[in-house]
Amino acid sequence: MTGALRVGQVSTGYWRSSVQDEAMQDEHGFIWQAMLDTIDIELGGARVLDAGCNRGGFLRMLVDGAGIAEGYGYDPAFAAVADARELSGDRPLTFEAAHAIPAGWGGFDVAFSHEVLYLLADLRVHAEDMLAALRPGCPYFAVMGVHAGSQMMAAWHAANADHLDLPDLHDLDEVAGVFEEAGFEVGVARLRFRFVPVSAHRARPADRDRLVEWLDYYSDDKVMFRFTRPS
Repeated sequence: MTGALRVGQVSTGYWRSSVQDEAMQDEHGFIWQAMLDTIDIELGGARVLDAGCNRGGFLRMLVDGAGIAEGYGYDPAFAAVADARELSGDRPLTFEAAHAIPAGWGGFDVAFSHEVLYLLADLRVHAEDMLAALRPGCPYFAVMGVHAGSQMMAAWHAANADHLDLPDLHDLDEVAGVFEEAGFEVGVARLRFRFVPVSAHRARPADRDRLVEWLDYYSDDKVMFRFTRPS
């Protein structure tokens, strides 16, 4: 991303290597599909912003499957953004390595993020930036599973916050309040998952014999906010 870095806004210690990012991209396809099955707008011809785009897989999916007109993604992981540019081919996609929306980006019909909000120490700044980047009447869909109301993720956060340099966990009501104060109309939904890949979780020894917990996490705790800029 080329936008100005706001100290404390993003915990840079979290972002992974390119090899780990590739594995993460492979894991996230079923979540991206659930996101598309949950939203309540058509994406054909839209100008889309992806906050925390990683290697650009979600935006490539939107070009190939949903027919978006343009996609813009930013992410603080320089190696991931370089991969996103290479993998985009001739698709109408633009990527920048930055911690916030790059200068000059705006006029978006819709914005997305997946597990970005919990990384932000200053949600207010992010909310204000996203409001300014959207056209009136347009939504920002933000998926959040790492929050204080998720027992599984609260335990994960407690075990990893120090060495990953994570900010304190946000409560869902806190998140809603911050975006309301920024000027958004706020809605929330549970994601419409189909099948959750079991083998991906069982491949990690710490996650074996926890299938019910993972199902509960995806069905109950991982939510999608819809922050709509008023018309």
